[in-house]
Formats: sequence, structure tokens, C-alpha cells
Amino acid sequence: MRFMSLNSKREPRFLLMYSPLQFAPQDSVKPDGSLSLPYVAGALRNAEFEVKILDACVGDEKDDLKDTFYSPVKLPNGLVRVGMSRERIAAEIAGYDVIGISSIFTMQTSMVLDLIRLVKEVDPGKLVVAGGINARCLAEKFFDSGVDVICLSEAEKTIVQIGDVLRGGSRDFSGIAGVAVKNNGKVALNHTRDIVYDLDQLPLPAWDLLPMKKYWDISRPHGGDFTPGMRIQYASMMTTRGCPFSCSYCHISKEKEGSAAGEIGNLRLKSFERVIEEIDILKNLGVEYMFFEDDSLLAKKARIIRIFQALKSKGLKLVDVNGVNLCHLFKNSGKGDLVVDKELLETMAACGFKLLTLPFESGSQRIINKYASNKWRIDKTDAAALIRMTRALGITPLGNYTIGYPDESFEEMMETIMMARHHVEEGLAAASFFVIVPFPGTTLFDMAVRDGHLSLDFDPDAMKWTSSVLKNTPVSAETLERIRTIAWKLINRNDFVKNKESIGFKSLEADLS
Repeated sequence: MRFMSLNSKREPRFLLMYSPLQFAPQDSVKPDGSLSLPYVAGALRNAEFEVKILDACVGDEKDDLKDTFYSPVKLPNGLVRVGMSRERIAAEIAGYDVIGISSIFTMQTSMVLDLIRLVKEVDPGKLVVAGGINARCLAEKFFDSGVDVICLSEAEKTIVQIGDVLRGGSRDFSGIAGVAVKNNGKVALNHTRDIVYDLDQLPLPAWDLLPMKKYWDISRPHGGDFTPGMRIQYASMMTTRGCPFSCSYCHISKEKEGSAAGEIGNLRLKSFERVIEEIDILKNLGVEYMFFEDDSLLAKKARIIRIFQALKSKGLKLVDVNGVNLCHLFKNSGKGDLVVDKELLETMAACGFKLLTLPFESGSQRIINKYASNKWRIDKTDAAALIRMTRALGITPLGNYTIGYPDESFEEMMETIMMARHHVEEGLAAASFFVIVPFPGTTLFDMAVRDGHLSLDFDPDAMKWTSSVLKNTPVSAETLERIRTIAWKLINRNDFVKNKESIGFKSLEADLS
């Protein structure tokens, strides 16, 4: 099927896609299912466009998981591909005019670019629209692979404007703000305007277009504490966008006024009533377990406590949250010091919350101040009291720690590792060690390139949390990886280590046998 001609005014049909995924053999294998495409699909549906979401990692109703998610294929780069075959994807693409592709994870760049090339192989006339922080920051790679338009920011308005241009029989998108196109070999950016500050104006996400039952059959959500083999009817939602902090390793650090994306890094809220409306939609879809994916969920504590309580009244369980900052788990005692916010934790526990990941990040105050927005003071935060209180309330505490910053010394890394060891001794269930990654679109990326720690011809496939892509650092990348692996295995319990290792592709292949 060829794309409509410039003079045609028939309705364009939209297919929004998550690409197949690639993982290292030892990685935990989980579907994407992020919220970007449901929001865009909701906007298109409101504008009366025909739209479908296809998650090529798991397939649609015509696909068996044994042929997609449970059919890993080894790749030349040493990683393993999970998803629909190229032939199956090509068959699905054929019936649509516009292919919208989400790209928010740098390590999946190869998979996304391969999907873009496949679309153009099926029909060069199809319009390919890419969105997400990764597409925005690697625009040249995306255009070279065949992308026609890149959405530079939150795309709910943009995608509808693209559709309206097509309805008029044109493919001239130069009048749309918030897009990048390539003209005469040069990338032209139309900077974003009209950021949505009142999030109640956003379309309702089209969760019903996601392959929810396939996700539940797999039952490998991005967090939570579940019995192995349990079927988990889960979904994700966001009650806010943006964050009050501006950490150098986060894309929010560059999503400020004057940027191509606009100031979408600013914290913005949905009303309580809008949040309840979304919770009701998910409950009616059969969801039992809720994940909140906000960048800074606890920033307005009175608000979120009210939301947590409403969640409980609806009979849903709160199982994990993103966007936790240590400072929000404490409050001022009125005597000049900080104490654990017991009310917040009690509310979370009463809502069925069983697992809380605490982002300690670093044991070096210098590192926290320089790279993590000075978010917490090690000497004024009683982490041990926080760990003990979560335990007492029936919440299992985990800890996240980062090492490998461009100028981090060996001694500073040891401060972080020893902090993690102390936390485990105080009752932390497990400590996860992440190598800091300078993802494109962050201030850290710009710093790493500027200071000679990263070349602009870097390999996106190598940008993963288990190893460093930085060079000319006080601790070499090879040594850093050894430190991370040894620390993880020595500080954590043997049963935890073995369980995590079993969720890689070895377990996938065992599922098929």
C-alpha cells in the first residue's frame, strides 16, 4: 500500500510502535509498555483519527508469546533480540499510513533504527514520525535511517497537528512547532511552544490499546515484590510531569526554557479529580496493581497521601513508585533536624505497598552536590532510621547506588560501597549498584564530551548501567565494572543474587523447554 499522494485528502491511519528490544544475556528481560504511546494515541483518538498501538516486543492478538517475547535471537553485537520477526512486523505495517515510533532508551537505539529502516523497506512513502528524548538527541542518526519527522517534546498536540496537515493533503510540516525535519541535507528545528501546564488538559491515555493481557501473562513489571509465578494484573500511570530537581544525569537537566523541548522539566500536576478518573479507568480494565511513574511523585506530600488513600478505597494496591527522593521521606522536626516522615510511610503501607527503593545514589557528599542537585545531606539524614521504619511497617527497603562519575576517585567509590554495606547491615533487603551513564540529552553528556570522557561517535548499544562508556577517568572503565560486580555480589545475600541472575535469557530459554 502506498502512502497517500500530496493531493489526497483521505484520512491517514496511524500505527504507534514500541520496537523489539535488545538485552545483555545477564539482564532482566521485561517489556517496555511506557506511557508515551498511550498518551499520543489518546490525542489521536480524540481528534477522530484511526490509531493502533503495536508493541513489537510481545506482538498483538495474532501473536503467541512463544514466537515473540519467549523467542530470543542472538545478535552480532553480543546482545539478544526479543520480539516479533521482521516479517510479522512488515505485515502489520503494511496497512497504515503513519508509523509513530517511541525512542526513550538509548540502549535500544539499534532496535528502533532497524524498525525505521524496515518501515521504509515495506514502503518508502510511509510517513515515519519518531518521538522521545533519544530520538530528539540523536536526530541525525534517526533521519539517516529514514525518519521523516521528529517530535521534540511532549507530542500530544504535535501528532494531531501532523495528522491535520495530512488530512489537508500536504506533507509540509514546517508550520508546526516542536518538530524537527531535514531539508536539503540540514536538520531544521522548530522549537517547542505552548507547553501544557494544566495536565488535566492532556488526553486520557489509551491504556486499552496496550497488550495488557500479554504483559500480565509475562508478569514481569518494572518493580514490586511478587511471588515467583504469580500473574500480576498491573498498569502504570503518572500524576505529574517534570521535577523540582535538575540532576546532571537526567534529561530534565536540559528541558528548560529556551531548549528545543521547552521547559517541560518543570514540575506540573494533575488535579486530584483527574487522577481518580484515571484510576477508575484502569480498574475497569481489570488492573489490580498500580505503579506510579512520576519523575518526582512525592514532591507534594499532602496531595500524594490523599491519592494513595483514594487508591486504597478503590480496592487497588500500590506496589511501586518512581521518582522517590530521599528528602521527601523526611520532614523537619521543628527542632532544626530531619526525622522520618512516618505518616507518609504509614499511608503507603496501608495501601498495600510492600517494596520501596531508596535512591541513596552516592556516599560522597561532593558527588551528590555536583551531580545530583545537592538533594540530600548524608550527615543530616538518618538512613538507618528510615530503613528500620520501613521494615517495621512491612515495607521491604531496597537501595540504589551509583558509581563511575567522570571525576570520581576510587576512595569516593569506596565511600558509596561502604555506605551500602552499612545499610544492608541495618536491614536493607538488597543494594543495586549502577554505573553512571551520560545519556544523550543530559547535562552529564555535554560535560563528558566537553572534558574528553566521551566521543561523539559513541556506541549507543554500550550505554547500559553495568559498564562505563567513559574514558580518561580516575578509575578505568574495566576496573569500575569489576568493582561494581564484586560489590553487588559481596554485599547482597546469595539468594538475592541468584534470583536476579535467573531472570535473564537463561530463564527465558528454560521457559520454552
